[in-house]
Amino acid sequence: MKAIPSSVVLPLRSLAAASLLLTAAGSSAAIASYYVGVDNLQNFTSGTYQGQANPNHGRLTFLYAHPNYNTPASSHYHSKGVYTLSGPAGSPTVITSSSNYLPEGANPPLQLTAGSGFYANKLVSNPYTDAANPGFHFSQLNIRDTADLSTSAPGTAEQFLFNSSAGRWNSPIAGADIHLTLVGLSEGLRIGDISALDIGLNAAGDEFHLGDDIDFTPAFWVDASAAPGTYTATFKLTDESGLFQESGNFEFRFTVVPEPSGTLLIAGAAALGIMRRRRH
Repeated sequence: MKAIPSSVVLPLRSLAAASLLLTAAGSSAAIASYYVGVDNLQNFTSGTYQGQANPNHGRLTFLYAHPNYNTPASSHYHSKGVYTLSGPAGSPTVITSSSNYLPEGANPPLQLTAGSGFYANKLVSNPYTDAANPGFHFSQLNIRDTADLSTSAPGTAEQFLFNSSAGRWNSPIAGADIHLTLVGLSEGLRIGDISALDIGLNAAGDEFHLGDDIDFTPAFWVDASAAPGTYTATFKLTDESGLFQESGNFEFRFTVVPEPSGTLLIAGAAALGIMRRRRH
């Protein structure tokens, strides 16, 4: 079965809420930020563990795309939710990669900003609009499967991305029944999409059906009164058909920024004025 696509026609009541979120949907960009693939690599071909079994072989993998339109041949994925080897080459231990979070590296969490429509009075994961912002690409939350790139023209960034790392993630997932499974969720953080505030991902073990032809854009949100700080959502990919093994865990990080001090002073002054009027 195919997941409800990001381009689905929404009821009129949903259009206002979707106006920003839709800019992250698949129809707005040739290459999405995130992909689901399956790892084809049987044994590591270089490095400390060259020749040893890849613990991710046959597993679903969540991928962050690094396209390069100026130098297409350098386009590649960063794998998330993967296992890695640690320790001496003769007796390594399988561990979860320490870089399984997004935005990756030293990039700050994605900022939750004011929503509209049925996301009014909420702070939501609207895609960034400034392409110069380091978080821009991370904020475009559309998720597809790697086969979406399979028919792209030779020599393009899309084709190089699809076949990157010697075709490590270019196998089709046709016939799989892939689910996005919730592992953990910060208190107060909720998950919806462009047509619903709640898609059933509320507690560890909850699942959302993606199918084998993926085009899905989640929306993460908190109430407008949520406490400032970092909120996280941790997932793994599972396959109910049994064709592929589940992925490791991967994590999205979001932040609620405190109100600017000037805003707080104005609010405080207004409240003080009300109190004074009441006293008189």
